[in-house]
Amino acid sequence: MHLHPKPGRLPFVYLLLSTCREARVMDTIAQHLQQLSSHVAVPRSVPGLISQRLMVMTYMEGLPLMQLRDKVAHLSEWKRRKAARHILARVSEAYGLMILGEGLFQADGHPGNILVQPHGRVALLDYGQSKQLGAEDKRAFAELVVALKKGDKAAISAALHHLHVVTSKDDISLRSDMAYGMFDTRGRVNPFDPNCPIKQASVENFPPDMFFVLRVVQLLRGMANGMGIDDFSTAEQWAPLARKALAKAAMKDKQTRKRRKQWQRWQAQPLCDLAATAVPLRDILQDGTASKLQL
Repeated sequence: MHLHPKPGRLPFVYLLLSTCREARVMDTIAQHLQQLSSHVAVPRSVPGLISQRLMVMTYMEGLPLMQLRDKVAHLSEWKRRKAARHILARVSEAYGLMILGEGLFQADGHPGNILVQPHGRVALLDYGQSKQLGAEDKRAFAELVVALKKGDKAAISAALHHLHVVTSKDDISLRSDMAYGMFDTRGRVNPFDPNCPIKQASVENFPPDMFFVLRVVQLLRGMANGMGIDDFSTAEQWAPLARKALAKAAMKDKQTRKRRKQWQRWQAQPLCDLAATAVPLRDILQDGTASKLQL
């Protein structure tokens, strides 16, 4: 599998070590997730206390996700499962809004960066690793999410093509199974199964930016497995966000086409017509003399 970095990108190690950049990303994501603030918390940097070597942020109270099992051990099984699904849904919702909303998301997803606060509120920490999806990648991923929700294998394969995911076999059913394994928590990838899609075909090209989206989905799948939840689907939860992203992209395309047509009509207009539409000089001057014209 080949990961081809895009030209003009800064080395990822440099971006990881930039605390100033981390502070900007963290504050931006906190703003983007403001609509979820009742159940998702993101720290904010403290103005004036940010440098290349130091970053001070708001304190996030909470219990690390890995310690939650012992905390809820006294609850009934039904309550534990309900609480687990509640937490998983909130973490997934936050990542879905980050990826399909503005395309900027926390890319270092692991249980150590998730705190559970009172009343089931979750806090997402550590923005040293982050990723900004381009407009085309975000649109293609939105198409993939909608196709995964519908179970449309042809549309799933086409969306993978738009994402520049190249496989050694162009089998629609096989590529669909691969997509579920990579980008939906319903999918299962068992490398020890001889019928596993990755045993039947190799991934010859995978876009670097989408690797971090894949990493997010694997985090959510790991959470679901650890919590004993086997029917949670990120594609199903993210589908409304994906449709909204596609509608927004379509509106932007429409506006772009409209401006392009206006420009083309203006370019095609004869010079004599352009002169006729110009404001006569005598209408600009107040007293009929050019000496008072202010340039």
